[in-house]
Amino acid sequence: MKRKRVMLIFVPLLLLFVGALCWLSFFNQDPSLALEAEVTELIQTQYEGSTIQSLTRQGTVYTVMIDHRLGIYELMLDGETRDVLSLQLITLHEEKGGDEEGPEEEPVSTMLTEEQAIAIAQQEVEGKVDDIELEEEDGLHVYEIEIEVDDDTEATIVMNAYTGQILSVTWD
Repeated sequence: MKRKRVMLIFVPLLLLFVGALCWLSFFNQDPSLALEAEVTELIQTQYEGSTIQSLTRQGTVYTVMIDHRLGIYELMLDGETRDVLSLQLITLHEEKGGDEEGPEEEPVSTMLTEEQAIAIAQQEVEGKVDDIELEEEDGLHVYEIEIEVDDDTEATIVMNAYTGQILSVTWD
């Protein structure tokens, strides 16, 4: 009798607990938030030839480490809008030279003009150039180019002033 009473209390509580877990696992997902598979597909489509090293989510923002031919980048993506919030170069890959002796590439000795820098930046982000500044960051001369994409969005591109390599793209 006492055992039946315990079972009558325990079984419904167990079923209620299992049901709550199922509801939280399957039905309580924000449908507007991108899933990891969708983020992976977006990145592989937009950055062909890249390998995703890690993908983490904090709130609605995904942080993705990408290994691309030029280096390792940190990409931050808004999981709700699927917009790239920032793309920043973390580590530049060193060119792999063999033991073979051959003609070495001459180092770039002249700095890009503002017009050349703007042309490279607009290949990355289309829009109206709002501002361009030549600055020195950690001993490296860079152009900071602000491009207005639309009324609400502006991209800031940081570019190596000698090579034209884009070091980061930040969206505001």
